[in-house]
Amino acid sequence: MFARLLQRWEVSTSSGSHFQVLDGLRGVAILLVVAHHTLYTNPEHGLLARLIGYVIAAGGLGVPVFFVLSGFLISYPFFQKRETDPQFWYQRGYARRRIGKILPPFYLSIVLFLIFYWVQFHDPAYFDSAWKWATGLGNFIRLDPVLNGSYWSLIVESHFYILLPLLFWLTRGISGAKTGLIIFALLFFVPLLARHLTWPTGMMTLPDYTDAVNRETMFKLMRFPCQLDYFSWGILFASLYVPLARAELDKVRALASLGYAGAALLLISVVFMGWWAGKFNFFETRSGVELSHFLPALAAMLLLFFVFDPQCIGTRLLSAGWLRFTGIISYEWFLFHGPIVQFFLTHNGPTHGSIAAYAWRTIVPMVITFIFSALVYRYFSLPILNHVRKSLKPAAR
Repeated sequence: MFARLLQRWEVSTSSGSHFQVLDGLRGVAILLVVAHHTLYTNPEHGLLARLIGYVIAAGGLGVPVFFVLSGFLISYPFFQKRETDPQFWYQRGYARRRIGKILPPFYLSIVLFLIFYWVQFHDPAYFDSAWKWATGLGNFIRLDPVLNGSYWSLIVESHFYILLPLLFWLTRGISGAKTGLIIFALLFFVPLLARHLTWPTGMMTLPDYTDAVNRETMFKLMRFPCQLDYFSWGILFASLYVPLARAELDKVRALASLGYAGAALLLISVVFMGWWAGKFNFFETRSGVELSHFLPALAAMLLLFFVFDPQCIGTRLLSAGWLRFTGIISYEWFLFHGPIVQFFLTHNGPTHGSIAAYAWRTIVPMVITFIFSALVYRYFSLPILNHVRKSLKPAAR
């Protein structure tokens, strides 16, 4: 019954394939992000509390998982067409699909949070931030107040959406496999070079995150093209998957074992980077920044190999209904949880060890925003997505 319900919440894809396991992987990614923004532990309570604290501290690594997933899912239809037509470079309806998916919930969140902040503060500065985010200026200038700390990643996604067709246009006439290697190399090494050039000369560590110069440096590290290397791993997987998907399942099923390596690497990455964040604040060290790019991206790419075997244990665990549902509404939850969570954290005093007080500060806003996000997806985003996809179907003769 729940499986049939989920089918009504899904939308058709341009590739013609829907990977249930990747819905679950989205669910894992958004749970990491929301936990990072919401939960906290007392490290004095022992080893288990410290380990959980490390996972929470590095939960922001769920965002790279989203980027790798986008790299695969958005480029997959391009590689499908490139296999049969070496001159192919643009998918019909591509722009409409991306706009229909990203912009309506994004603009809805801007309007709702603008009202939310105006009721609290009556500060016209939020209007200034709102229109600058709405027009994309937040990509070029650092805004204060930020309105919603999650918006930066939408700008990064838009960079990829715009760039991908251009890269396929530049590689017209080249086979899918070679195209994948070329695009992977460009999106991997150009951001790496950009981060190197952005980093302050002669400085291996940013010792004071509150310093204005360091804040400006971090702003640059989050902007074009410094984050695009995450997508390169998904693109590389797409270029490998398209030819392999034509083989008999028994011949490629064993590749799913790489998914377990990805799961292990993601867990190791989160714990290790959480420890690193507690010791150094890894976004303030050059090595920490590069590790935060390489480790979760490689882990996410390896996790994609679960698509080769729908029946293996790892695939079935990630395809659990509750996790898939969480993944399906993950974009809306990503947009709407941050300011509400922050409101609960800042407008309630210390918990003093009270479980009820802790739940009020953390679990309650998570539940509220989860339910609200599900309603937004079902009654706002999904009708728009279905309308866009219906408009792209060829008219019946």
